[in-house]
Amino acid sequence: RIEDQPARSGQQPVNPGTVAGAVLRAARLSADISRAALAAATSVADDVIRSWEDGSSPLAEVPFPLVERLEAALIARRADSRLVADLSAALWCDLLITAFTVGQDPACLLADPITATDTFRELLAWAACRPMPTRYRPYAAPRPILADAAVVYQVTRLLDAMPAQVTPAPAGSAI
Repeated sequence: RIEDQPARSGQQPVNPGTVAGAVLRAARLSADISRAALAAATSVADDVIRSWEDGSSPLAEVPFPLVERLEAALIARRADSRLVADLSAALWCDLLITAFTVGQDPACLLADPITATDTFRELLAWAACRPMPTRYRPYAAPRPILADAAVVYQVTRLLDAMPAQVTPAPAGSAI
């Protein structure tokens, strides 16, 4: 409900691609390559890589074949495979954050199976000013991903309302 949200006085605007941008930057840094080298490997301009990394141009709006090229280029340059694998969940986090930012109901986004993964929840929690996932510590600045208090509030409420993950019983075990 709108009245439950803190006021937006003086808050910085939310960049629509902040989570995927942080994940992309970490993956690139884990490969120890420059933006220019990644841009050349994916046939985009290096200012495009910069805009994806700073979140000003959402990676979630990029055609999927280009995201696949980006992932392949990162893997070919020996980026941390866990960080590259996190890109899909990060893109979904950004879609959810964008829905909150523009006042849309995120219910259809939450119906996707990716939202039930530990990776999605962990990245969304990081965006909401909770602890940074350990695998990002060597590559990401120790600051919150989201600066807008109203969006952080909505994301935090969503995370608190999500059911706890249930670890399935190992195959063949008696229940």
